[in-house]
Amino acid sequence: MIRRPFSLQVYRACALILMLCADITRADTCDNLIKMDGLFTKARTECRFTYYAWRFQQDSQQCMEKKGKPTSKELFSQGQSAFTSKATSMGKEALCQKLLSDFPMTVKR
Repeated sequence: MIRRPFSLQVYRACALILMLCADITRADTCDNLIKMDGLFTKARTECRFTYYAWRFQQDSQQCMEKKGKPTSKELFSQGQSAFTSKATSMGKEALCQKLLSDFPMTVKR
């Protein structure tokens, strides 16, 4: 059995963050994962999600340990800002619905 370092959810999340933040196309997977954790954490409150996958948060935490506190804090903040920006441009409820449909194993209402 081949063990992959990240789950399919992580790769889908990275694709979404690339869509939401065009300026991060050269960032590594951990950068994207931490940003997505910031985005999903903000979405959990704003969209009133009752579930946010523990595994996703755990993978992000591992990346934060690798990146260090100052860098991780900035990346997490960028993810939260990406949620706010996208919610403003497309509407918060539309963004919440998109996250639910694109990431059914990561967030739930």
